[in-house]
Amino acid sequence: MAYNETTGVGLREVHIATRDDDGAAKILGSPAAGVAYAGIRAARARALTVTPADPQKITGRGDDANYVTFTESPTETPSGELRTQQSDTNLIELITGVTDFGSGNATMVALSTNKLGTEDPVMIWGSRKAIDSSSTGLGTRVWETYFLLNCSVSAKPSTFEDSQIGEFVWTISLNSSTVDMFARTLSTVTHGCTEAAYMLIKTRYKFAYEVFEGDAAQLTFTLANGTDTIYNTATSPVHVFVDGVVTTPSSVSSAGVITLGSAPASAAKVCVAYEFDN
Repeated sequence: MAYNETTGVGLREVHIATRDDDGAAKILGSPAAGVAYAGIRAARARALTVTPADPQKITGRGDDANYVTFTESPTETPSGELRTQQSDTNLIELITGVTDFGSGNATMVALSTNKLGTEDPVMIWGSRKAIDSSSTGLGTRVWETYFLLNCSVSAKPSTFEDSQIGEFVWTISLNSSTVDMFARTLSTVTHGCTEAAYMLIKTRYKFAYEVFEGDAAQLTFTLANGTDTIYNTATSPVHVFVDGVVTTPSSVSSAGVITLGSAPASAAKVCVAYEFDN
């Protein structure tokens, strides 16, 4: 069943990944073939907010009265903010492009650098718990996820204040994307549009998004949440895309191992979205 009417609360977790040229997450760190990359979790996240851009309203006026108002495309882009109560050096490196130059137990990263404004675009997805608020499924636990497809992000480090827990704030500019998170071109047939800045996803169980890289030989791909309950049912299926093309897996094991009928080509991007519970 589709969860069209939901009521959500709070913020459960947020993940961030560098956006690759194909529009999917860029795999960092050279994981072995068949090993999932799920970006970096923004731990201790307090808020993920998105403010859509307002459309232009142009009013025709004459004879001392308004007679028509035109609504046109916005002149600005949506904006947002991610706030965490944990300062994470790995996240700072990923988003700002700087390098930790500390040693031993000391970490050291530069802030407000000459890279400001030239950082790689990122993808951000954050989930929260919700309930089905329809008359037929009222009270059923579900999940809502915002998926920000193409973002520019800048850092506002936490302040040092007496009797205050500092919050690290990331200011987000949401840019339009012509592809979704699976590297699939947005179309009016599938998506109802050809450009979008972010997606709203509603699922019965927790939402996960991961990417793999093909090597022309690997047939099995292990999900990062394989130790939890992985769902692969008619209503909570595992979605697999190879270079933006829907691919039906031969099998999905209870341990979260996906088997494909043929090995993706070398350097092919394998994107997976699924639901899990823990």
